[in-house]
Amino acid sequence: MKCQLFLLAGLSAGLWGTAAAQSASPVKLTLDQDLIRTVQKDGKAAEERVSAPSSVLPGAVLIEEVTAQNVSGKVLNKIRVGVPIPQGTQFLGSVTPSNDRWTTQFTAACAGKALAYAEAPLKCTETVEGKSVTREIKSSEYTNVRWLLDTLKPDETLKLSFRVKVN
Repeated sequence: MKCQLFLLAGLSAGLWGTAAAQSASPVKLTLDQDLIRTVQKDGKAAEERVSAPSSVLPGAVLIEEVTAQNVSGKVLNKIRVGVPIPQGTQFLGSVTPSNDRWTTQFTAACAGKALAYAEAPLKCTETVEGKSVTREIKSSEYTNVRWLLDTLKPDETLKLSFRVKVN
């Protein structure tokens, strides 16, 4: 499935906004959702990517890939690109490999409230039988993924992705 995202990127100036702001955005974002299928090639298991499947079954693994393109004509700094983890799926803990140009953060719900974005593993403090208990949140409970990009050069395109499993 391929669709245009409406301003999921926010620059340090805070461009979280509306569809009108997207048309003036210095970053063009596109989301692709493809199926990852295991096939046999030369007697070995290999992955095959099926572009924009029309339907998937429970247990299927999907790759959510965001393409971020700098269309401003100048270097952009401190860019945030965020994507919700699709409803009816679980985050598998696999994201575009980290490197020195970006970091990856996540958020989840804890005690009925959304946590602030943070790097994994996320921690949650809840009250259980009158006592405050801190636990590590499972990656399958994550609700959003966000990349913090240091810089994006003019006309540069980055592909950022993560995998989910269909419930």
